[in-house]
Amino acid sequence: MTPFLSRRIAELELDAAVLRHRLLHVPLALQEDCGLWASHRIIGREALSLFRAVRQEARDSEEDCDQALGRIEAAYQLVHDAILALSELALADQPTRH
Repeated sequence: MTPFLSRRIAELELDAAVLRHRLLHVPLALQEDCGLWASHRIIGREALSLFRAVRQEARDSEEDCDQALGRIEAAYQLVHDAILALSELALADQPTRH
């Protein structure tokens, strides 16, 4: 894999970890003002772009790309898991009617 793609994957991993932390620590009411949902869309687009670039490079060079694809998937999964945790908390925090 080229150093450029390796660097982009490392940046995606860092961006995903930062976004995960912010999603879990910024109050839900302030998340839109902080641009967290826009960041999620950007990370999703970057992950998709990296998947395509890694697959293309693997086809061109006939090298194994499973590790790189796994890193991309794991980075995106961090963000997905944080959003899932938020949704579970939001649903669990609903007041009950008596």
